[in-house]
Amino acid sequence: MKRELIPSWEELEQHRKIVPEIKPAAVIAMLEIKQVGEDIQHGIMDVLQQEYHLSEGKFCMLIVLHQNPEGIAPSTIATKLGVTKATVSNMLVRMERDGLVVEKPSPDDARAKRICLTQDGRDFMNEILPPHYLRVTKLTEKLSEEEQHELIRLLKKLSG
Repeated sequence: MKRELIPSWEELEQHRKIVPEIKPAAVIAMLEIKQVGEDIQHGIMDVLQQEYHLSEGKFCMLIVLHQNPEGIAPSTIATKLGVTKATVSNMLVRMERDGLVVEKPSPDDARAKRICLTQDGRDFMNEILPPHYLRVTKLTEKLSEEEQHELIRLLKKLSG
């Protein structure tokens, strides 16, 4: 069910009479970005959850581990995911139990540990990533490649 939370131009113009700094185009643009982002997120995560029983957090952690084949410290994973170390620790226990990750000593510091994907974890990612990236690709097929590059540029400008 799609929510209708984006105000009309007329409604925003009424608010603008009270707060003149309101820019209707800016409000509508940002709310459209938010809505499209939520729609995309649900479309992507619904498939990953139904077909592979992956939560968003587990998928994001697997992506980080896949991008760091030499292994990565749990604290760095937490920073990259924007979650607590305790959250990462809990997820790692379950992922280790499932045979997806393994803990190894850090080559730089014997007291430190790094987390790596197991061969099963790498195989799993190699199985799910190509169709995942295809689904993501299909979400943008309404845009030309030039429009996609422009969208990337604009989104980076907004976030930076």
